[in-house]
Amino acid sequence: MRVGDKATSNCKNLACQAVLRREDMFCKRCSCWICGNYDGNKDPSLWLTCDSNPPFSCGFSCHLDCALKSDKSGIKEDEPSHDADGCFYCVSCGKRNSLLECWKKQLLIATETMSVEVLCSRLVLAQKLLKGTEKYTKLSETVEEAVKCLETELCGSLTDLSSTNRRGNVNRLASAPKVKALCSSALESLLDDPLPVEMQGSTKIRFEDVDATSLTLILGGSEEETSSPGNFIHYRVLHRKGSEKDYTETCALMSPETRFVVSGLTPDTEYCFKVFSFRGIKETSVEETKVSTKTSQEEEEETTSSIKEKQLALKETVPEEVVSVSNGKSFELEDCVRVLRQLELSGYVETNFRLKFLTWYGLHANADKRNFVKALVNEMDKHPTALAEQLSQTFSGLI
Repeated sequence: MRVGDKATSNCKNLACQAVLRREDMFCKRCSCWICGNYDGNKDPSLWLTCDSNPPFSCGFSCHLDCALKSDKSGIKEDEPSHDADGCFYCVSCGKRNSLLECWKKQLLIATETMSVEVLCSRLVLAQKLLKGTEKYTKLSETVEEAVKCLETELCGSLTDLSSTNRRGNVNRLASAPKVKALCSSALESLLDDPLPVEMQGSTKIRFEDVDATSLTLILGGSEEETSSPGNFIHYRVLHRKGSEKDYTETCALMSPETRFVVSGLTPDTEYCFKVFSFRGIKETSVEETKVSTKTSQEEEEETTSSIKEKQLALKETVPEEVVSVSNGKSFELEDCVRVLRQLELSGYVETNFRLKFLTWYGLHANADKRNFVKALVNEMDKHPTALAEQLSQTFSGLI
C-alpha cells in the first residue's frame, strides 16, 4: 500500500489500517516489501516472512511470487543461489530464512485440495522452492515425480496448461492417488530428516518431568560452545501438536538459562518442538524433535505411587497417626483418591486441583488437616457440589 503526500495517513487495508508516516513508502505491517502491495484476502501460504524475533530479524514479509522474481532473494526462478539452498534471503535485512515451512504448506495444500488448478499451482511452487537443491535432493526428486505424473496425464507442462485442463475436480484424474501419495511421502521424509547435516547436532534438546499437561524443556549446545566465557547463545522455541500444521511461539531463551516449563498441554498428545539457535544475529542451527505427554491415568498412577513411596520412607522416622472416621474405619489415601477422582469425573473439580490436592494430602497434610478432610467427606458425601466448593475454598491456598 503506497503512501500519498499527507504527513500521516492510514493503511487502506481494512484488516490493518496502521498509521503511516510520509516517509513510509508502504505499510510495513501488511504489505509486500518488494512490490509494496497488500492482499485483501491474504493467504499466508503465498507469503514469506523474515522470522519476527528481534533483534535477529526485521519481521517484514513479501509475496512468494515476488521473491521468486527478485535478484536479492536467492530463489529467483531462472538462477537460484546455491548458497540459499532450502532458504531465502530477506530482501529488507538480508537475513537467511528457511523455506521448508513454506514448502511444507504447498504440499499440505496439494494433498488436501479437490481442485485440479490448486493442485497444479502448489506442486509448481514446491518444485520452484527447492529447484537446484543439493541438501534436499530426495524431497526435490519426489516432487519432480509428482509433477511428471500430472504432466503426463494432462499432456503438457503444469505452468502452460490451458484453463480447460486446469478446471475440474481432482478425483477425475487417474494419477491423483499416486500424486497425493508422493506429496505425503515427501512430507514424511521431511519429518524423518528435516535438516541438512550442517545444521544438525549443535543443540541438544532434552525433556524432563513430562506429565499430562506440562513438561520441562532443556536446551544445550556442545560443551565447547557453552563453556566459553561470554559465548552467549540465543534460542527461539516453537511447538505444535503433531496433528496440526502451524507452530506457535513457546519462548525465547539465552544461555546459560536454558530451562523452560511448558504448560497448558493436552494429555496423551504428540508434540513437535522446533528450536532455532543464534550466535549474535547469525542463525547457527535449527533442530526439531518430538515428545508425547502422558495420559491423565498414567500421571495419576505415578503421583499416587510416588506419594506412597515417600510415605513409607517417612514411617521409619515419623509415626503416622491413623485418621479414623466415626464408624471406626480409617480414611486412607486410597479413599481420598477415590473421592477426588469421582468429583473430577463428575465435573466438580479440575484435574489440576485433584492432582495438587492429593500430593498435598499425601505428603504435607498433618493429622488435624486429614481429620478435617475426613469430616467434610462424611458430612457432604451426598452433596458433591458443596463438597467440591468447600475443598476448593479451604485448601486452594495450601496446595
